[in-house]
Amino acid sequence: MKRSRVVAAVLGAVLLVGVAACGGHGGGQSGNTVAKPFAARPQPTINANITLDQAKALVAKATSPSTDWTGPTSGPKAPSGHKTIAYVSSDQSYVSYVNWGNGVTDAAAKLGWKVVTYDGKGTVSGNLAAMQQAVASNADAIVTSADASALQGGIKQAVNKNIPVIGIHATAFPGPDPSLNLFDNIATNPASIGEAQAAYLIASSSGTARQVHMLDNSYAIARFKEQAATDPIKHLSTAKFLEEINIPVAEQTTRIPTAVSGMLSQYGSGGPIWVSTCCDNFYPYVASALRSSGATPDQVKLVGSDGPPSAYDMIRKGDFEVATVPEPSTLFGYMAVDSIIHAMNGVAPADYSPPAFLVTKDNVDKEGGDKNQYIPSNGFACRYADIWLGKNDGCGGTT
Repeated sequence: MKRSRVVAAVLGAVLLVGVAACGGHGGGQSGNTVAKPFAARPQPTINANITLDQAKALVAKATSPSTDWTGPTSGPKAPSGHKTIAYVSSDQSYVSYVNWGNGVTDAAAKLGWKVVTYDGKGTVSGNLAAMQQAVASNADAIVTSADASALQGGIKQAVNKNIPVIGIHATAFPGPDPSLNLFDNIATNPASIGEAQAAYLIASSSGTARQVHMLDNSYAIARFKEQAATDPIKHLSTAKFLEEINIPVAEQTTRIPTAVSGMLSQYGSGGPIWVSTCCDNFYPYVASALRSSGATPDQVKLVGSDGPPSAYDMIRKGDFEVATVPEPSTLFGYMAVDSIIHAMNGVAPADYSPPAFLVTKDNVDKEGGDKNQYIPSNGFACRYADIWLGKNDGCGGTT
């Protein structure tokens, strides 16, 4: 009797050790999973000098159809078995976060995986709670669109449980971020976003743009985008940088009318004012203030970044906004799942950041624009599925 109990105890201990070695997560992680981030990539380089001819060439390239696939063509296969991804959305009332989550869900479905969404509801406390729920769920991986710097407690817990955390716009630059415990951060290169904005200003004004830049400078990514978008104007002798307007996002409704009135009063008589920004969410308020001030779209031209539905609508109607550099919606979700698969295979994520795409009135209904979002027509969904499943479906130029 005693001997049987000892044997049972030993077998039980062996089983417990085996479960611990495999991670013990909800979907059952691969024994190769690495949650700790690899080394960060070099910081993106800003192109501070753009001639008029170079600007025209950059605009022509950025506004052309996104049919060419510049992403990975090989990589690790998806591990077999059921997996669960937790998507910690910073705010499910914001369409970009919803679209990114839809991309994660669509990509996971190709593998038979499940996605559970946790809504941070746009507050720091809400995001903290959502991350804690995701960690407690013992998901196989976590994807988040929330600011990673504010979620380090939960993210560190996830990494300690060998759960890789993938950010989508969770920090300033694309790629792994060991300082924030992100296995990968999915984003368009912010230097190329600012470059596309600056090139459009230079090309459309024949090199004479007078620029105002609007941002919330409490965000590192916003400050970096500003430098990329304004340095070329500052270095072009025929153009002029007028002013930076710093407005906290939480104070848009109260401060934008006064800022717009002051901008028109100070700079309104010297030709068109070209306004660039880190984030399109400023522009509905700016356009409203411009209309109230009696300004016309010939006097003020808005060039945005992010590309929410409001930007597409304003560009389509000629309502002050003339261009935006959108972030790809569902593609980001596929990139996040690809990074998860890399983590589950214990290898570094793919070094890929989508090229900047520029939306103008001429192409506003192209590349997903008819749905008021940027969906590249390069067949990304098929191409990623081929890599993950070891297939060769002859993917064409559509998703």
